[in-house]
Amino acid sequence: MAAIAALQTTASRGCLSVRTLSFRFRALFILTACALSLFPTHAWAVELKGVVLDVAGKAIPGAQVAAFNPLGIITEQVTDDHGVFDLYISPLYENVQLRAAAEGFATTISPITAVIRLALAPQKESVQETASTIDAMPAQQGTQVSVVTGADLRERNEAQLVDLLRDLPGMVFAQDGARGSAADLFVRGGDSRDNLILLDGVPIDSFYHGGLFDFAHLPSDAIEEAQVARGPQSAIYGSYAVGSVVSLETRSPENGPALDVLAEGGTHDENRVSFGGETMIARGWGVAGSFSSLLSNGPVLNSDYRNDNGLLSLEHRWRKQKLIIFGDFDSNNVGEPGPYGSNPKGLFPGLDLVSRSKNNTSTYGVHYNDELTDKLRIDLIGGIYWNNSLRIGPDGAGFNKDLSGNAEARATYTMSKMWAVTGGIVFHREEMRNTDVTAADGSDFLLRRDEWSGYLETRFTMDKLYVNLGVRYEAYLTPLIPGDALANPARPDFPATTDTEVSPKLSAAYAFKPTTRIHGSYGTGLRPPGGSDLAFTNNPALLPEHTTSYDVGAEQRLFGNKLSLDATWFHNRYRDLIVSLGGSLSELSPYATGNPGNARAEGMETSARVRPARWLSLTASYTWLESEVLALSGSTGQVPDYFYLGQPLPRRPKQSGTFMATIRHGRADINLGGYWRGHTLDVEPNLGASAGFFVNPGYQNIGVNANYRVRGNLTAYVNLRNALDEHYEEVYGYPAPILNVVTGLKWNLARAR
Repeated sequence: MAAIAALQTTASRGCLSVRTLSFRFRALFILTACALSLFPTHAWAVELKGVVLDVAGKAIPGAQVAAFNPLGIITEQVTDDHGVFDLYISPLYENVQLRAAAEGFATTISPITAVIRLALAPQKESVQETASTIDAMPAQQGTQVSVVTGADLRERNEAQLVDLLRDLPGMVFAQDGARGSAADLFVRGGDSRDNLILLDGVPIDSFYHGGLFDFAHLPSDAIEEAQVARGPQSAIYGSYAVGSVVSLETRSPENGPALDVLAEGGTHDENRVSFGGETMIARGWGVAGSFSSLLSNGPVLNSDYRNDNGLLSLEHRWRKQKLIIFGDFDSNNVGEPGPYGSNPKGLFPGLDLVSRSKNNTSTYGVHYNDELTDKLRIDLIGGIYWNNSLRIGPDGAGFNKDLSGNAEARATYTMSKMWAVTGGIVFHREEMRNTDVTAADGSDFLLRRDEWSGYLETRFTMDKLYVNLGVRYEAYLTPLIPGDALANPARPDFPATTDTEVSPKLSAAYAFKPTTRIHGSYGTGLRPPGGSDLAFTNNPALLPEHTTSYDVGAEQRLFGNKLSLDATWFHNRYRDLIVSLGGSLSELSPYATGNPGNARAEGMETSARVRPARWLSLTASYTWLESEVLALSGSTGQVPDYFYLGQPLPRRPKQSGTFMATIRHGRADINLGGYWRGHTLDVEPNLGASAGFFVNPGYQNIGVNANYRVRGNLTAYVNLRNALDEHYEEVYGYPAPILNVVTGLKWNLARAR
């Protein structure tokens, strides 16, 4: 440990003024490094090596340590089993500091130092937050952000990320059956199409389904961190960011050398193998990758599931520039036996032994940034998302192909210590082909939409007040859509159209003192019509759906920062919702669908975190939600068919909650946790709302996960999912998985990773 007792500032590559060096050596170092930097074949860097400890002097493995300056994070790393970090940055950077965060510890900012000490705190934060394009500490954000950390992913032994996201406040999933069945997300009363999903910054929502994303197929092995920013974020991220933004970060070479190998098996013939790793190699190059395979037979015939995923990421850092290129491919195949659970009207015909869904999904991205001066940085970001879906049913096979591309140029400028500005332009193309979307001759055609947008965000820091202001302008260009006289309803030719939208956002946080903070935000969100909305209407002028939302909350820490309490009240108003206008509603519009729909959702999110000792942490959350269907615009109390005025929105429980207890003792780590949902309103499983609404009873799901370090870096684990064997349905008519027990072995080159 003596080697890490003092900071090593080895000039193994470039030109940074390190404050801890003597003035004479610093001057010589700068002159020499700057001269060497003139030769592009030499990628000189400074090594920043140290250790992260708690206040008792014990190492903190798995902590995030980031080197940053006023323009944002330069590089970051996860500490190893001994709490050691070993960062390399170009000496051209100025005003560098370190930021450290670890689950269960207070996030800390420090100058360059050999030792970073973190105090115990009931926190789960990241060194970088999703809710803004300008880097800031989590406590300095007005938007509520929840994090699934790398520690969660490594410790909890869940094969798929959805089973970790369920534990976050305000997150309600509705999965229609066993593992691999479609899993939809509802946040703060919003629709399942109201969430923008990003994979390393690349949007991966479905154009055909109008922003819908199926969370069932995200393997946890490829993910390093997940963040959820609740509330509308369209001013920052544009389309589909109506109710939340879910940002997923994959494994990164910067996190330090790691190699993980895992094998497990369990009930329902479930088995999983995975391996992955990352490291920085010579001259600023790094590589990361993973592969995982999951198989399960399911509880009934034709409920089997397979998921294979591969990830490869390359990174190169030189001078004050960084380039990241990544690719992720996922192939899955799941049976669809149908709603074999609750059958209130006796309409279920029996298990479907034919229907299956197959998906091949590719995501590719590139991110380049360059700090041109100590006040100006540019980011160039590009990505492609491609999903090929094939559904086999009793009536034959049908396909859907979603393809989207995204290109963004962003500049960040620090006016002063108190004022930063970022702005950018974005081009986003979405296109799809679908068996059921045809032209007049019966052939499928390419349905496309282009989006040009520009955004501007500014951040003010005034003593204990932190304010973010943002606005985004978007222009949607939809080419000619050919008509289809045989469609239902018959679709005429839709001429090319251009629509424009403006989305603002304001968020702020104020710290009365280190233990008391208030926060709030206001913003709007929008969801443009999806491919299916445009294909199955005779209305050439469908508008985007809109949301106006605001929230306000307070956080209080007590008992020497060992207890954290947070409460946030939110209000969402949904308007211009796309609804069917047949029957008695036809007087509102000459078209089969239109934008007169309205709804409201408001409620309270509360959470409590307790960290009385390093070996114990407790968390719990409770969300109360009131939602209702409002009258259609232009009507006198009329609502969409099958609903009544004031009816709660389907699949949004009035009450929901989560809890988690983590105990660490010797070689053992134990997680006891779960989630519960109150009763919800849902539709008849076979024919939907047209056959009536029914009450779906509430439920609770409790799980137990235990890790035991057998020897060295070899760990054995057992995971009991739905440990009480509760029989319930997240989606009415579709039984959720019953008791599932898996055991496995995992070996980690760096256990903290």
